[in-house]
Amino acid sequence: MTATSIPTAPTSSPLAADYAAIAAGDHAEGPRGTVRFAVSTDDPAEGKGDLYVALGLARALRDAGWGVAMWPITRWADPVPDDTAVVVVMIESFVPGRVPPSTALVAWVRNWTAKWAALPYLDEFEAIWTSSSTARDAVAAHYDGPVEVVPIGVDLELFTTDPGTPRSDRAVATVNFWGVRRHVQDVLDDVRPAEPIVWFAANAEHVDPSPGVELRPMVPYFALPEVYRSAAFVVDDVIAPAAEYGTLNSRLYESLASGALPVTDCALGLDELGLGEVPVFEDAASLERALAMPAGERTALVERLRAVVVERHSFAARAEQVRPVLEAAIEHARSRTGSRSPFLRWATNEREVLRVAELERDVHLQGVRDINERLVVAEQAVASFDAARRRAEEERDTIALRYDELTRSAEYRLLHRFGGLARAVRRGTGRG
Repeated sequence: MTATSIPTAPTSSPLAADYAAIAAGDHAEGPRGTVRFAVSTDDPAEGKGDLYVALGLARALRDAGWGVAMWPITRWADPVPDDTAVVVVMIESFVPGRVPPSTALVAWVRNWTAKWAALPYLDEFEAIWTSSSTARDAVAAHYDGPVEVVPIGVDLELFTTDPGTPRSDRAVATVNFWGVRRHVQDVLDDVRPAEPIVWFAANAEHVDPSPGVELRPMVPYFALPEVYRSAAFVVDDVIAPAAEYGTLNSRLYESLASGALPVTDCALGLDELGLGEVPVFEDAASLERALAMPAGERTALVERLRAVVVERHSFAARAEQVRPVLEAAIEHARSRTGSRSPFLRWATNEREVLRVAELERDVHLQGVRDINERLVVAEQAVASFDAARRRAEEERDTIALRYDELTRSAEYRLLHRFGGLARAVRRGTGRG
């Protein structure tokens, strides 16, 4: 099928509106208590993965009777509301100095396991969730509380199959480029599949093109289901800090839930998820072999793997799994006496100072980049003008040289004398 078989347009739906309502805080109250997620942003349009994971679990927890809300980085220096039963921390840079002592803290280590394990205040958390058993063991070596494997999940209402959507035999990639080269880029530079892989990437304009890839801009999160429903394969890439511990991407579950076969570059962690049959590539040749899988074999494999995802890896299943952990964490926090340490409160304030400084630095750097880009454009315009001026001067000098050579020639002098004689004759005739 042609490239147009893979959609690019964003989609809107009641589900997208429901996610937006949760992000806006419209469902913060529930009979079981309020769970707030410490996230990078509460704006779904920013495309931050931690927010989508938090919203996915939050939606399932809400349906199970919990109040849910986001606690974005811009509010981390503010006191967490006293009515908060649990704060689920999605990012290792969160410092819990402004969390009430009676509020439970749960860390969800989805990535950057080594950074999490090195935090000096891990004992402030009532429980820790990790995305793999390898990550669990690494964190447990530094933490005496309960550590449970809670992988990322998938919203089965959002990521679905659709018999009415024609599925191409093409591969797509939705790996984003944030300025640091990824392993998959080296592979895609050399891959030569039967048809180019359609790569939807953030900052696609800064990715070098290659013959085996058709680059397109990143699609919004709520357009991903349609993209996956229209594709045969989804090429996955796991960043090095995640691959070291087998903490795998949402893309793995979302593509299978939508009926597309993921092909990943990380084998660690697949078996314990029940997804050991997912094809794994190491280089361009192994990726090409995976993408050449016959349609019948691919369809049968997707059916087996999708059944595992539906049974074990929905956010609804995750909500049921973590319910007793949340309840135990709440009970433990309520028995705590005293307050958070002065050091944590100080560190929280310093973290906010650092965040603002980083933001100002980024704004300054962007201003410098904008100026540099304008200077480049101006220099290019000046260079173009100089080149045109030099060409005109060269043409002028060539004409002048030819004129000088002509006026110095014997032929010109002879013609010039004859011309003067003719003018004199005409003047003489006129006087007669």
